[in-house]
Amino acid sequence: MKTKIQVVLLIVGIFWLAGCDKTNESPEGVSLKMKAVTSSSTINGRANASGLVFSQILLGVRELEFETLEEDDQEDIDDVIDGENGDGEDDTEEIEFEGSFIVDLINGTSTPDFGTAGIQPGLYEEIEIEMGPVLADGNTVFIAFKYKPTGGDSVRVEFSTQEEIEFEIENAAGYQLDANTLTNLLVLLDLDTLFSLVDLSQAAVDEDGVIRINDTSNSAIAQQILASLENSCDAGEDDNDDGDID
Repeated sequence: MKTKIQVVLLIVGIFWLAGCDKTNESPEGVSLKMKAVTSSSTINGRANASGLVFSQILLGVRELEFETLEEDDQEDIDDVIDGENGDGEDDTEEIEFEGSFIVDLINGTSTPDFGTAGIQPGLYEEIEIEMGPVLADGNTVFIAFKYKPTGGDSVRVEFSTQEEIEFEIENAAGYQLDANTLTNLLVLLDLDTLFSLVDLSQAAVDEDGVIRINDTSNSAIAQQILASLENSCDAGEDDNDDGDID
């Protein structure tokens, strides 16, 4: 009888230790957030340096991928050997968020949530972002804001595009991702930079009083905004989860 009790206690102890080990496991991976900012605020005030007041900023993100320096160099070699559509990437070195994500940059949320991606520890040189028309009305980007012309009343402006967009965010120091560590990564869109070259006084106004900037209306202004998109983005760690890159 004593032996049976000892066996039972041993089994209970094994399960208890297993539970403790699981509880004490360190979280690992990359947690991702994206949001809009201005020089004066983290968009909670929703106004940028030019006085534009934003009500909606949505992005359709299909994929966000981290690349090491070695992987980036290998892609360049593969492009030379196989052409621009070469696919010599080593999937074991990638960190990816894949899907159709509707990202709300004012609230800093994503639908569905980005979640946490597993990692291959190492130094990553750049983040590649692919966007596509997954928003309502087949849009890739939709931004709504108010613009107040000199001596006039505020005008609603809507910027949208259905273009496929791909760009890279590079960091000279790299992004160091370690094993047994959860890295909170923040991608920021600077609205001051995004609209710095735009002269809305030159935009055509529709009959309903709305300025629509898209692929067919005020398209030259739309291209100016798109050309500024890559330089408007920055990324880095947000260790204390305060909405700023540390």
